[in-house]
Amino acid sequence: MPDEKISQVVCFSAESALKQSTIVPRQLRHCLVANANKVLYQRLSNATTGYRHQGKPMNQHTTEQPRTRSTTLLVFFLLYTISINLVAGNNSDQGIQLYRWVDDQGNVNYTDRIPPSEINKERTELSEQGTRVRTIPPAKSSEQIQRERELVRLRAQQQRLIQKQKAEDNVLLRTFRSVDDLTMVRDGKLSAVDVMIQVAKSNIRRQQDWLTTLRTEAAELERAGEPVTDQLKKRIAGAERALDEALATVLEREQQKQAIREKFARDLKRFQQLKDFPEEAPTIEQVEQPPELPNLIKCNSDQECEQVWRAALTYVREHTTMPIETSGANVMMTKAPVTAKDIGLTLTRIQQKEGQGALIFLDLQCRNYSASANACNTESGRAVLDGFRIALGKGEKTDR
Repeated sequence: MPDEKISQVVCFSAESALKQSTIVPRQLRHCLVANANKVLYQRLSNATTGYRHQGKPMNQHTTEQPRTRSTTLLVFFLLYTISINLVAGNNSDQGIQLYRWVDDQGNVNYTDRIPPSEINKERTELSEQGTRVRTIPPAKSSEQIQRERELVRLRAQQQRLIQKQKAEDNVLLRTFRSVDDLTMVRDGKLSAVDVMIQVAKSNIRRQQDWLTTLRTEAAELERAGEPVTDQLKKRIAGAERALDEALATVLEREQQKQAIREKFARDLKRFQQLKDFPEEAPTIEQVEQPPELPNLIKCNSDQECEQVWRAALTYVREHTTMPIETSGANVMMTKAPVTAKDIGLTLTRIQQKEGQGALIFLDLQCRNYSASANACNTESGRAVLDGFRIALGKGEKTDR
């Protein structure tokens, strides 16, 4: 075959291969190298053995002119150069990775590089044989990354809560063997708080008596036309602060009792679940969430608190059987009861943090604070406390 025919065959093979979308650059080079080697082999054979024509030896007479040695060497050199360059090019692509990806128009693309505009899309890595090696998912958006981080945080927090619950369950089961154990411990804690309340109330009575004495002294000076000394004024102010603190302590103890009831109600319910008790199993009182204190009202704004406070003052005047001993901006106290039928009351307004309103607390006074707490809780006195929230429109009556 003439040299120009050989060149046309090689170029046609390359052009045809390039037009096939399924043939990747590396496969094209293998095709070209194979074709070049084939032609090279034929030329080398003709150069060494001579031409044969219809079974005749090379040295026999023929009408066909033999090719010159220079032409043969030239063709050999050209084909050898093509083969070497193609092989070198093939070896240089050993590190190239092939990809299959789909653009926004839905077209399937096969390339050895991903365009920067398509780098965030899903793509598939291919082997030399065109088989899938792995699929790289599309890049995550910032919103997806943020959601995943939040999910990790929530799962970690959930796990901590689960571990905390398991620890609390273990303590509950190790501490109590029965519902009776829960009842005994709860009642013991409530009794301990009642003792502290009695001590605080006794202190309130002493502070009130001392404050009454100081105020009487100041009133006598004023009636005598003499000025009240600065020292006496300071003593009165100190007694008032001590009284306010003692009243606030009583409220804190009452809230502490409420928290104990609520905790043991939850513990009992969980204890029954862990023990798998039937529904008819014995329970302690107030298994459900205990109601709010009937003698405590929370107000949120200054205007609301002032309205509730005025209504509370009226309620005290209407239900006490003892004369009012102290009436201030945040405290109203009656004299201590004398007989079991007497009802002595203490009303306090305790300001909360700025913007959080106030707590208005009504409590009974006792005749003797050295006695047990039950000595104050007469039936008539308890009825006054239970009706406090209802009378002020802040709650419903509860059975105690």
